[in-house]
Amino acid sequence: MQTVLNVNDKLFQEAANLLAVQNPNQLIGIALTELIKNHQIKKRDVRELVGKIKIDPDYDYKKLRCGAL
Repeated sequence: MQTVLNVNDKLFQEAANLLAVQNPNQLIGIALTELIKNHQIKKRDVRELVGKIKIDPDYDYKKLRCGAL
């Protein structure tokens, strides 16, 4: 698929330097892959973790919310 994009040059160069790529197609491909991967992780249901993690019995989420640690 061919698409014309207007991308901020400074933003593009910073991302390209960070990933050590110079090919715009490769950079866009990496960016889209990361976006999809991160979005899928965020949408996971917390119920999937039941039985997979152990919670400290002294953990008090209410104190944490109030900043009382």
